[in-house]
Amino acid sequence: MKFAVGDDVGQLKIITASRGTDTSLKTSARARISTYFTPDGRDPVYAVCKIDRYQGEERAGLVSPPRTKAGLSAGQLIAAVVFTSGRVGVVDTSVSPISGEGNYLLYTHASETTPPTAAAASPVISAGMQDGILYLFRANGQVVFHRFDGESPSVKTVPLTGDIAAGAVFTEHLVNGWPSAIAIGGRKRDLEIFEPTTGEGGWKSVWKAKNVKQDRLGLEVPVYIRRILFLGTGGVEAAANTTATHPGGPTTVQTSGRKYRLATGTHHSHLRIYDTAVSRRPVFTATLTKSPVLSLHLHPSTQSPTSTPLTAPNTSPESSTTSSPHNWIYSDSNGHFALYSSSTRREVGSYKGSTGAVNATATSSGDVVAGVGFDRYLRVYEGAGREIVVKAYFRSKGTAVAVLDVGDDVIEVEKSLEEGEEEEEEEVWGEMEEVVGSGSGEEEGDFTEALVSVRRRRPRTDREGGGSKKRRVEA
Repeated sequence: MKFAVGDDVGQLKIITASRGTDTSLKTSARARISTYFTPDGRDPVYAVCKIDRYQGEERAGLVSPPRTKAGLSAGQLIAAVVFTSGRVGVVDTSVSPISGEGNYLLYTHASETTPPTAAAASPVISAGMQDGILYLFRANGQVVFHRFDGESPSVKTVPLTGDIAAGAVFTEHLVNGWPSAIAIGGRKRDLEIFEPTTGEGGWKSVWKAKNVKQDRLGLEVPVYIRRILFLGTGGVEAAANTTATHPGGPTTVQTSGRKYRLATGTHHSHLRIYDTAVSRRPVFTATLTKSPVLSLHLHPSTQSPTSTPLTAPNTSPESSTTSSPHNWIYSDSNGHFALYSSSTRREVGSYKGSTGAVNATATSSGDVVAGVGFDRYLRVYEGAGREIVVKAYFRSKGTAVAVLDVGDDVIEVEKSLEEGEEEEEEEVWGEMEEVVGSGSGEEEGDFTEALVSVRRRRPRTDREGGGSKKRRVEA
């Protein structure tokens, strides 16, 4: 199994470990760790992502594994690294880090329009890879897309206004090869969806959420969105069509009138689900824990059909349940790492073992869940049973994690003896004579008194005289 982990000193660590590895035990197998990039505590890694297809510039001079018949490197895995400052790097993990950045770094990009002081004041607050498009959101509202499917990487910047704390992109449909919708939110800024205009490449707001009703004391519920997920579409209205250019072929998309389904995790530990076809308010809301939500994912086994309603109609969001099974993997700042079901409104189970905050989590279609955080361990769990299958120490605080490969190299060792060896071993034992002892015990062969020497302490008779030493006599 292979994982990419980003840390708080700006390094990428590729950890390779087999199932059953637990480096906290001396008898366990050791994990192989390769470290990329020079440490820089001022620019931590925010996100790491796996790139499935990369057809960029020529990689002349790279040391790669043997080529297969298809011309691809055997076992070659490429990872994208997003730093908090907004810098992006693409690493060929099949190249040893000791060969230098010039060999393993395939692509790097830093915003030329943003000065370093502005980058520090406007860090990356959301980033990820979706359908071959790498995206990152800054706190000042700037959105940057990277695409690696062409001969050279493509970059697109979308300037939005206002401060934000979370963002997500919708890539089920593309417009000119780029996402067809953006969702943002933040502190005192509720969920809002933008779509590209047909004019000069601008973006317009097409939907904005409304806060939940006041609580029982008549107070306004605070708004502070930290995570956003697109769950697909829930129905489409008629609108003008636009032909989008996409590597897979032309696709007909609608730039307005689409109804989206989204989920958000908040600083106040709320899980809220929205269906823009139903209401501006959430159709589901629940409080997960008492601490801020740091990560939010759907479990790999969850399926979200768009043909059925998300929740029953005319049901309050505080008591509603999702019609189809939705299991949510989340972590908070207090070390809680668990699985929550919105179809039963209860916690299904927890991923135990972490000490301190779990800063980042990742899932895989192979039913694997990984998490890193304050305690400097990579923990990998079976998604269904939640048993730990890998526990590896990597010496720095984890800030990001991605699953690169879930396969194991199993080496079978033949331990059974051949028939001839078994017969020879039986003959050796059969030729041995039984030794019978002649001890003084009641039963024959009792060696108890012969092997055990007893030390007795002689009682003292000179207590009044003093000065004498204790003498021991062996009987």
